[in-house]
Amino acid sequence: MLQSRVVISPAFITMLFSKTKYTALLIILLCAHAVLAQKQGTERIDSLKAAITGEREDSSKVILLNSLSYALYSIDPDEGISYANQGLILARKIKWLPGEAMSDNNLGINCKAKSDYPTALRYYMEALAINEQLKNPKGVAGNLANIGTVYQNRNDIPKAKENLEKALEINRKVNYKKGIANNLENLSNLFEQENNFKQALEYLQQALAINTELGNKNDVATSLANIGANYASLNDFGQALAYDFKALGVFTETDNKSGSALTLGNIGENYYAIARRPDGVVKPDSLISADRREDLRLAISYLNSSVEASREIGFLKGVMKFSKTLSRAYALSSDGKRVLGDYKQALEESKRSLAAFQQYVNVHDSIFSSDNSKLIKILENKHDKEVKDAEILRSRRDAEVKQQNMYIFMGGMVILLVMLMFIIKERKKTEVLLLNILPKEIAARLKMKEHPIADHYKNVTIMFIDMAGFTEFAETRHPKDTVRVLNEIFTHFDTLAEKHGLEKIKTIGDCYMAVSGLPQVNAQHAMAAVKMAQEIRKTMKGYKTKDGTLIHFRIGLDCGPVVAGVIGKKKFIYDLWGDAVNTASRMEMTGVEGEIHCTDNFKVEVEQSENQEKLSITFASRGMVEVKGKGQMQTWLIS
Repeated sequence: MLQSRVVISPAFITMLFSKTKYTALLIILLCAHAVLAQKQGTERIDSLKAAITGEREDSSKVILLNSLSYALYSIDPDEGISYANQGLILARKIKWLPGEAMSDNNLGINCKAKSDYPTALRYYMEALAINEQLKNPKGVAGNLANIGTVYQNRNDIPKAKENLEKALEINRKVNYKKGIANNLENLSNLFEQENNFKQALEYLQQALAINTELGNKNDVATSLANIGANYASLNDFGQALAYDFKALGVFTETDNKSGSALTLGNIGENYYAIARRPDGVVKPDSLISADRREDLRLAISYLNSSVEASREIGFLKGVMKFSKTLSRAYALSSDGKRVLGDYKQALEESKRSLAAFQQYVNVHDSIFSSDNSKLIKILENKHDKEVKDAEILRSRRDAEVKQQNMYIFMGGMVILLVMLMFIIKERKKTEVLLLNILPKEIAARLKMKEHPIADHYKNVTIMFIDMAGFTEFAETRHPKDTVRVLNEIFTHFDTLAEKHGLEKIKTIGDCYMAVSGLPQVNAQHAMAAVKMAQEIRKTMKGYKTKDGTLIHFRIGLDCGPVVAGVIGKKKFIYDLWGDAVNTASRMEMTGVEGEIHCTDNFKVEVEQSENQEKLSITFASRGMVEVKGKGQMQTWLIS
């Protein structure tokens, strides 16, 4: 079933600019948007690219870059990601938060189009945090809806429904019709998964009415295709095909390649389902032939078109899903009324389907996600069914056909066995790597198939430790000497972090980052961080390398709320995001060699601690210090 997405619409842009100094710019942008919106597909993309050329580095260019990114998600998501990244960089450069949210949202849309759900979810959550900060209800609702669709694709139905219902409630409060239609569309997907087709159709008809009123062709096509899918689930193939062909016409008109590929596949699967039924069960009409052989021919034709279109845009799920149905269509046996099976072609399509499945696993889910488990189960069920079908076919066909069936059966078994052996081997390697590079609590959650992982912590302490003068040292030393010194120092820091209960996050060049208070919550996180910082200052004071070079250390501390999670596709990293992270880094950068530098916020946290050791800690004021990105701040040195 197709899914609707949030789009950067004129109403959304108006909301962003309302009651601001950008009123004149808004009028110009809306006029440009009205002209560009009349164009579709590649023509619209070319127009947007032309509009960007020579554009000033300001908020108008951010909006154009994001409009182009959205226009590309269904055609070339990699290029869409590139333009959204350009918009994000520019928005940060000019310090325009609405532009950052817009760019994060479009990065999520394009990543989701590639089935990279963990990365999509991370970008959607970043956009959500910004829109909540801006008190932007439409933006918040859009992000919640997108997050809900990611959870739906991860088969986490409760979380999907929770986010989508929140989005619908917000959009109804502000009477945002486009958002309401998107939410109804996505909620209908959940009802369909629960086999509640009546409720799904009711929501879809409401969404279709709204999308028709608004005049967005791609959204209308999505509604039509989803209605067709529900009728197919009810075995009403006449209605299903009628809606599918309407959707295909609109997708073709707007040059929506992913929508066209999916709809072609849905049409092919409908004709295949019709061809499998006995004569008289499905009534012929203008779209359904009374001759099941003709229905089967149409099934093969449309499925072939879908597989080729999916392969062209790199849509692996489409290749895998419709290749399997195409294989079954080729293998449909003769019962005196249908065409003889093309078993050679069926074998080739089975190989393609399995190859697409293996590629999908390698690229998107190297740690046995719930999606992979589900696909493996489908593959096992498919194999069991093929075995039963082979038994029936052997009783009907001659010796030559029996031999062909054996080749199909044995080939499928060998491919399945090789793939399962590969997956088991990769899983073992993944488990070892997880324990080496991630906190054990996080590694355990990943092994339990929880991915992506994203947690919010109300209050933790962030520590940055930097080596002053190390860059100059490294420039004149042999690489082995440089790495040896770094390894010696960081190993010492690792030991102290374990001793005081801190979690090492990462090293950045000659800088060491650790956190106190997560993943296990610690009410005394500030005191633990102070103790480690003091021991580092004591043990590393006067530290010299083997050739006598003196290395000084700066330590920066801050505390506050953060988001912690696992990011990456092939090389996982457990990282933190939040204002406290940035501020702690600034404390290290503006600190004093050999000293521990902290914020006023951290000082208050220590003073409010119930730990009696706080009495031995003293703070010396540095007065007001200019901190990049923060302005003047009251900071302290700890002794």
